[in-house]
Amino acid sequence: MLGLSLAILKYNYTWPYKPIPIVASIPPTPRPTPYLIRRFWGYVHKLLVKFSCHYYCRWNGIQFLGHIHQLPFGLILKWSDGTRVEEALTMQITHAAGLPVPRVICYGEHPNTPHAPVSILMTRMPGQVLSEELWDWYLPEHKATIISELKLYLNAIRSWPSPWIPPSQICAASGGSIRSIRVPDKQVGPCKDEEEFNRYLLEPAWRDPVRSLEWYDKKEAQVAGLHSKSHKIVFTHGDLTPWNILVHEGHVSAILDWEAAGWYPEYWDFTTAWRYTPDGNWWYELVKELAGGQYLEERVGDLALRALTADAITGW
Repeated sequence: MLGLSLAILKYNYTWPYKPIPIVASIPPTPRPTPYLIRRFWGYVHKLLVKFSCHYYCRWNGIQFLGHIHQLPFGLILKWSDGTRVEEALTMQITHAAGLPVPRVICYGEHPNTPHAPVSILMTRMPGQVLSEELWDWYLPEHKATIISELKLYLNAIRSWPSPWIPPSQICAASGGSIRSIRVPDKQVGPCKDEEEFNRYLLEPAWRDPVRSLEWYDKKEAQVAGLHSKSHKIVFTHGDLTPWNILVHEGHVSAILDWEAAGWYPEYWDFTTAWRYTPDGNWWYELVKELAGGQYLEERVGDLALRALTADAITGW
């Protein structure tokens, strides 16, 4: 009993995760916590950050990180640039749906820090970040299991029918705007359909005189090829990267960082994952398998879009 009491205070303690069947339709979007209660939790969270910085991390001999704050009782506090209420709501939805997502305890409001307006207190999840070193170390059967589980989770959320009208709408889980570092001004929508979304993405494009006309003609043709296609609008994680996936004992133990999640064109998760990944890279090949070999043409168009609008996209 004493051993459990001490273990629960350590920075690596995690609550047991009990998988539940993944639901076939998206759970109802929770109502946001009332503003005054969020303000109260915001004050409490500020105190927890001070406790983590000045005491807890020192006691445990661990590094204090500026946006993920380690706490006892199997908890962490996320307070980072761009964290919003929509992220907490999406985490509640995906956790209720059966995905390996941290349980949200509460979230706080911070009106005096507009760059980081919301903090989220959540449970700590077991596992290590999916790195290239770890991937190389895994046996083929472990790799197959991880890919199979990622496919299961992604296919599940992509199959959810949109609750919004029209269902072609591109928006956050709450129906509001999406925050993503992939889009101009880091915010987009809600857009009524893919065509409006495409116009917004291409709006900041401009012709730098340093580049040749042939270069611009080629990039613009590639983007036109991407935008000429019609895609399904599906629920999407929005920031599928190795550091947002935890693995433990050969299984996917957590999918993290849902701040960019929402309803997007079906290719978005995969082209996001590929954006800064060279051909043949381990992550490129893994994502290609997750995508079932699809969206390679969309990748070409997406990379061209990035090149044309690079000055408007910051934070990468």
